[in-house]
Amino acid sequence: MMQTRILQKKLYQINSIDETEYSKIAYERKDKLDKIELLLSEGCLESVALEAMNVTRATYYRWKKSYKLSGLFGLEDESKRPINIRKPIWPKDIELRIYHLRKKYPLWGKQKIAVMYEREYKTKISESTIGRILAKLIKSSKVPPVRLILYGKRDPKKRVFNSHAQRWKNGMKANKAGELIQVDHMTVHVPGFGYAKHFSATCPVTKYAAYQVYQDATSKNAADFLEHIKQTFPFPIVSIQVDGGAEFMAHFENACKKAQIPLFVLPPRCPELNGNVERSNGTAKYEFYAQYTAAPNLHIIRKKLQKFSLFYNFERPHQGIGLLTPGQFYEEIYIRS
Repeated sequence: MMQTRILQKKLYQINSIDETEYSKIAYERKDKLDKIELLLSEGCLESVALEAMNVTRATYYRWKKSYKLSGLFGLEDESKRPINIRKPIWPKDIELRIYHLRKKYPLWGKQKIAVMYEREYKTKISESTIGRILAKLIKSSKVPPVRLILYGKRDPKKRVFNSHAQRWKNGMKANKAGELIQVDHMTVHVPGFGYAKHFSATCPVTKYAAYQVYQDATSKNAADFLEHIKQTFPFPIVSIQVDGGAEFMAHFENACKKAQIPLFVLPPRCPELNGNVERSNGTAKYEFYAQYTAAPNLHIIRKKLQKFSLFYNFERPHQGIGLLTPGQFYEEIYIRS
């Protein structure tokens, strides 16, 4: 006869363990609930406790019920996505006309097509409606995007944030040395050598810069450059921001993760958010590469570039820091303050 053994409840019941990551809002609401319960247990009037926590009575009981049913998950913000989503309201014949106009004029946008539509069909349609129709046609592959026609390229895929890198958040700003180090690369022409890939890193607070040049802009070279930054800067790297280039994925992202350096990726087509390193790129381009006269050898170029890097950090005055050098600013101003 088969024997059935009953395990102790504590050996198999793990319902009390919750490894889910919740938002800051959920924890703040739970903290308010706890404080309200504490005030009520001390004999405080409910109205006074709710006013002290700046919570309405309806909100308090809604949070309390949600927490009882779903725990911290019940205190998360509910989705604000509307239940009834707006659907296309244009007739099929209008979409067909726009389709034929775009096929006839494949490089035209919504403005020109709106003019041509009114001219041919004696009816006016808003540019926004034509834009939505064109977006639908492109998404369904009925017409190709202009980029594909001009350059043979489809729109680049959006970066998927499923590893170490995070989206750059609006309003992020460096407040201390080593924070949000701006890293970028550019293609440069070296006299006698040809084209090369120049990598730059700039601290937006101290204006300290690190340079290196490579034959190609690969993620392996970017990871190597990260080590160069760590050895060049006199302060630890707190965090890094980059654009969405492929050279800052794969090996570079893994290197940041291994070094426990947060990596933030800027929105597309926003060079102004990387203004310090863009300015540093311009300085290297015109003050070093444009005036390069030494041997056209990668090893020699690197040695000369490192000398220029020392000049940039310890001799060249910078207007952004009161005509001090980055070295002077870091030692005399930043550290002493």
